[in-house]
Amino acid sequence: VGSDLSVPRCLWTCWLATQMALSPPAGTTYAVLGHIVDAPQLDVVRGLDEPSLVVVSGSGEIESVHRAGAADAAASLEASGVTVIRLGQRDFLVPGFIDCHVHASQWAYMGTGIDRPLMADDGFLAKYAFPAESALNAQTAGEVYRAAIDDMLRNGTTTALVWGSARLDASEEYVKAVVERGGPRSLIGKVSMDRHCPEGYVETTAQSLADTEAFVLRTKAANDALGLPAGSPPLVAPAITPRFLPTCTAELLRGLGALAEKHDCFVQSHLSESCDELAFSSSLFPGFRSDAAAFAAFGLLRRPSLMAHCVHLQPGEAELLLQHGCAMAHCPTSNFFFAKEALPVRQMLQLGVKVGLGTDVAGGYSPAMLVSLRHAVLASKTLQFRRAKGCVFQCGVGAAGALSPQRECPVPSGQPSKRARATAARTEGFGVDFDAAADEATLRDRHNLSHTDGLHLATQAGADALGFGGSLGSFDAGKRFDAVVWAAEGPNVRCYRGGVAEEPSDLLHKLLTNGDDRNIKAVYIGGRRV
Repeated sequence: VGSDLSVPRCLWTCWLATQMALSPPAGTTYAVLGHIVDAPQLDVVRGLDEPSLVVVSGSGEIESVHRAGAADAAASLEASGVTVIRLGQRDFLVPGFIDCHVHASQWAYMGTGIDRPLMADDGFLAKYAFPAESALNAQTAGEVYRAAIDDMLRNGTTTALVWGSARLDASEEYVKAVVERGGPRSLIGKVSMDRHCPEGYVETTAQSLADTEAFVLRTKAANDALGLPAGSPPLVAPAITPRFLPTCTAELLRGLGALAEKHDCFVQSHLSESCDELAFSSSLFPGFRSDAAAFAAFGLLRRPSLMAHCVHLQPGEAELLLQHGCAMAHCPTSNFFFAKEALPVRQMLQLGVKVGLGTDVAGGYSPAMLVSLRHAVLASKTLQFRRAKGCVFQCGVGAAGALSPQRECPVPSGQPSKRARATAARTEGFGVDFDAAADEATLRDRHNLSHTDGLHLATQAGADALGFGGSLGSFDAGKRFDAVVWAAEGPNVRCYRGGVAEEPSDLLHKLLTNGDDRNIKAVYIGGRRV
């Protein structure tokens, strides 16, 4: 072998050895030793002070976690014949990321369309979303969904709340692809919509309800056939998915609520995402004081359920979600483009509402939860801007209580309805502080999110929002081992001789701010490497 080939062969050998070391024999107990880091609460990070040891059973359950005396515990396990994976000095084991809002059916145009309004005639939905989704069928959907699944897993997403399309056959292709690949765990919805959609894609009410029930039953059967360990979160599960109020009649919403109750299904939809959406829905459902009230009346705010965005709530809506056990998906990337406002995450969590993090592909342009994490931090900073009294970003009410002219949102009939104007109000105490005299510390305490808070949102908070908080999201005994091995290495996270900022907390922060899929060395779902 010539010298020109020796280095590549050496690199290949080292890479192969690393991959084999990170892949324990299937069905056997093993352990991982190193920086085992999680963020079970806001402002709390575990595992940075010293190495820890997590022991994983052959069924993929975390048997025990040793935060102290990890090296001795590892030596004892190895002496008894248990495989111990030893992470490198610059490696971290973190919980798998949980994406609480992602449209797999929109993967084909991810990265474009975000320069358009959401609901205009040539806007995001009309020009991109509806054509892309309607093009999916049993023959074409597999390729798109396999790409989506590969992208999610490559970026460390181990669980996702997924939107399919309104086509039953296409949505079933996503279920098949996840079962074949072994992940990510997916709550998946066949979209329901029976009005204000393009001809050829809009459903009849009866057909939408029939297809939704068929999808629910088949998806549950697909998961049951896997024979997962008792108490394990599903690999695939159905979610009742009305697109949003403007595309659903009262009859459809009522029927979907009944199906959710009958089959004990998760429910997902969009709520208070943009001004034009709110104005349109208020004209269609004038009898309800808010969009959340309409969902509640049809049985679609339930435990468990989740609404994406929620950035233009009116007084009482957050409390209504809390009352019904409905969580929120914070989608900061797409909110910057379509909502023109930020969700006050810290305040919602303090209220008791569960809030997870979502990429919202393709309203968000990246499938990486790390990107959404960073944007969540930036969004929290925008809520700390000291604005002039009465100044608003998009469609809220200033301190004086007058509707800001730039926030009046036209509805199809021309004039905003009474509820459209009322919808412009923000939940008092849960939005922008309009007092120019508010001091910096007050705004920071009210809204600030750190990057480790972002890690919490992307893991444990997401598990809580999806109803899996007791099984996923952190490293605790009895939970499933869904995890990602991160490496703080180049080219994006570099190490210099004599360099500073090389403590574990520094390296973790570098990964949270500069890391991407190149830093992910391994992904595990239920203890099995995928």
